[in-house]
Parts: sequence; C-alpha cells; structure tokens
Amino acid sequence: MKEELIDVVDDEDNVLRQVTWKEMHEKSLLHRSANIFVFNSKGQIFMHKRNRNLPLYPGMFDLKAGGVVQAGESYENAAKRELKEELGIESAELQYLFDFKFRGGHNNNNRKVYKCTYDGKIRLQEEEVEEGMFITFEAAKKILEEGNISPSGAAVFREFLKRVKK
Repeated sequence: MKEELIDVVDDEDNVLRQVTWKEMHEKSLLHRSANIFVFNSKGQIFMHKRNRNLPLYPGMFDLKAGGVVQAGESYENAAKRELKEELGIESAELQYLFDFKFRGGHNNNNRKVYKCTYDGKIRLQEEEVEEGMFITFEAAKKILEEGNISPSGAAVFREFLKRVKK
C-alpha cells in the first residue's frame, strides 16, 4: 500500500515539496489541515474522543473533525473526505469560516476551518474516534475551560469563539 503524500508549505501556504505522512509527522514539518465544526439543527456541537492509539493527542477530546490535506488536494475536498472518513457524513454543506495557523510542537499547520449542520446518523471511524456526541455550546465552552480538549482543538475553538457569533 502506497503511503499518502503531504504538501510541505511555508508560512504563507506556498507548497515547497512533498513528503510522506510519516516524514511530515516525524520532522514536525509545516503542512495543511482542514477542520470542521459539526453542529446539529438544535445548535449543539459534536464532540468526540480521539482514539488512544493515535500518534497525536491520543485519548483527548476534540470539538472539530478533520485532518491533514493530502498532496494536491484542496482544503474543501480534504474537509469533505475527513467528514466521511471520521464521522460517516457523506453530504453536508460546508461553510468556510476562517484561516488559522497552528504551531504546536509536532503539529504545525496552516488550516482552513469550516462548519456544517448535520442531523443524520454519525458513524464513527473506530481507528480515529472512540466515542462522540452532540453537546450544548455552553457545555463545550466549559470543557474547553477545564482543559479537556486537544491542544489544536482548543486553539481552533478559541479562535472560533472570537470570530463567530453563535
């Protein structure tokens, strides 16, 4: 099986070269990621627990779905792919929210952040997600304040709170 290639980018998001996911992770290279906040029609946000076997933030909670943008892939296509892979959401209208730069040790990336509203069945990808549920926006803020969210998830959610009127 061929390992996926990732675009290494500079601070302005220009592609510099391509490397394997393993090399990108081991060397903490700057890359692209797509994140999606999933809401239901009641205004609740989906929170999930990351699988304990993941190399990055194992067993931590997160308020966003998403992941690494593959080489040559658009942010939006990566967001759609990640929604389908992680949560089994095959069709949801994405709304672009903002760009965000996260620099955090082994996880350095330029992100585009989206949101969607979805009321259908969620099918968790066991390799990445242990459990998940919709929670109130107030509960999400409380969990954030308690420090129970992954570092990247916390940073993106804080930015979301600053930029977006809920």
